[in-house]
Amino acid sequence: MNDRICASLKNRVSSAAKASEIIMDGMTVAMSGYAMAGYPKAIPEALVKRKNKGLKLSINLITGANVPWIDKLLGSSEIISARVPMCASKVLSSQVNSGKVSYVEQQMCKMPRLLRSRSFGNIDVLVVEALAVTEEGLIPTTSVGLTHMLMEAANEIIIEINSAQPEILFGMHDVYIQKPPPATEPIPLTSCRDRIGSTFIPVNMSKIKYVVETDKPENIVELTTTTIESKRIAEYLFSFLRNEYHTRSGGLIPPIQLGFGNIANAIADLLQISEFKDLQFHCGGVSEKVLALLLSGKASGISTSGISMNENAGKIIEQIPDVRKKLILRNGDIINNSEIIGRLGVLALNTGIEIDIYGNVNSSHIAGTRVVYGIGGGANFAQNAGLSVMLIPSMSKRGAISNIVPMVSHHDICEHDIDIVITENGYADIRGLDDIQRAEAIISNCAAEEYKQQLSDYFEASKKLGGHHPQNPQLAFAWYTRLKETGTMHEKQ
Repeated sequence: MNDRICASLKNRVSSAAKASEIIMDGMTVAMSGYAMAGYPKAIPEALVKRKNKGLKLSINLITGANVPWIDKLLGSSEIISARVPMCASKVLSSQVNSGKVSYVEQQMCKMPRLLRSRSFGNIDVLVVEALAVTEEGLIPTTSVGLTHMLMEAANEIIIEINSAQPEILFGMHDVYIQKPPPATEPIPLTSCRDRIGSTFIPVNMSKIKYVVETDKPENIVELTTTTIESKRIAEYLFSFLRNEYHTRSGGLIPPIQLGFGNIANAIADLLQISEFKDLQFHCGGVSEKVLALLLSGKASGISTSGISMNENAGKIIEQIPDVRKKLILRNGDIINNSEIIGRLGVLALNTGIEIDIYGNVNSSHIAGTRVVYGIGGGANFAQNAGLSVMLIPSMSKRGAISNIVPMVSHHDICEHDIDIVITENGYADIRGLDDIQRAEAIISNCAAEEYKQQLSDYFEASKKLGGHHPQNPQLAFAWYTRLKETGTMHEKQ
C-alpha cells in the first residue's frame, strides 16, 4: 500500500485508533461519501470503540449527501448530535424525530454555497476515503461528492487509504472545480461522456494530520427485487416514453436521472430489454442494474457522483470495454448543477411519499412531520429537467393510505416542476393544463379506485369555495386526522 501514499506523507501514517483521537466531543466533523458510496470506514469504527469505552463523544456530522452506513453506525452509538444535509438510516431518523438529534435538511444544489459561506460553522476535522494521495492531490474511491469543498473548509484532514476499493477506479474521476461567485464561469460540459477536469482533488498537504491504511470493502447490499406495483409503474412509464420519444427523436431518450429502489430497478430491467438504445445517465448515484446497461451495450455513457459498490458491481465494471470513456465519476456540485441539468435536457425520474391532486410532492416527511430520509437532489432535478416525471404507487400500507392526497402534508417539489405523474393505474400528462384540469387528470388517471370517489368529492367541495387553486385545508388535513384515529385515510361507510 506504500505506493498509494506519497513520500511527503509517509511519516503521518497512523492507526485508526490514534488518528481518531483528534476528534473530540462537540466538534464539527465532515466525512466523505455521496449516494451511499466513498465513505470512510476505519475512523467511524474507531469512534464507536471510544464511545463504548465510556468516553463522552458527540459530533456535528456533515457529509456531501446520503451515507446510510455511517448514519446507522454512529447513530446506534448516539455519537451524532447534529446532522447535515441528509438523514439516511432508520436509527438516526428516529433520533431526529424524537428531538435528540438536530437535523438540517438541505438540497444538494445549495450545499456548495452554504459550505463556502461557513453556514454550518467551522469544520474541525474531515475524514475522507481515498484510493491514493500523491504529491498532486487526493484520488477518491467510489464517489467524489463534495469532498473538494469539505477539504477546503476543514481545519485538519484524516485520509483513509482503502486498498479494498477496486484499482480500476483509478482514472475514472473527473474533478472540475468552479471558481466562486462572481468569478464563476460557464461549465464546459455538453455530454455525459465529456471529461473537463482532473482525476484528482488538489489538497493542502499541511492540513493532513494522519493517513490511515485500511482494507475494508464497500459492500452495499442493494434491493434488487421489484413489486407488482413498481413493475406496472415502469410499464406505464415506457408507454409514455414510446409515445413521447419515438415520434420526436427517433427513439433516442435524453440523459436519464434515476435513483435507487423498487421502481428504479423495474425501470432498469425494462430498459435492458426495450427498443431504446444509446442510453445515457446523469444522476447522483448509479446502481448495479444501471451499470449492467453499460455492460450490455444498451447504455453508452454514465455521468455520476457515486457508484453503489459491491462485489457484483465491481465485476461488471471490470468487464465494460473502455470503461473510463463511458463511466465518469464527477463532483456532486457538477452533477446537481442547474446549468448542466438544463443543458443536457435531463429526463428526471423521481419518486415521493405522497403527491396532491395538483402535483405538489412530499418526498421526505411522513404525515408532514416525521422525516424519513431527506430531500437530496430530486427537487433541483425536477425544476431544471427537460422533462420531470413523478413515479409513485397510488396507495401504501395495504390501502390504508392514499399516496394521492388533497393537499400534501409537507412540500418538497412544486407542482410547477412536475410534467408527468405515473402510478400503477396510469399516467397523467399535466403539461399545459390549468389547476382544475391538472387535478381532474391526476384523479382520473392515477388515483386508486378505492380513493378515486373520495378525492373527487373533496375536489368538488373545494371548487364551491372558488379560487384558481381550490383547496379546503380543514377537509384536506382531516385525511391525516382520520388516519391517526382510525388507521386509514378511507372514509368508512
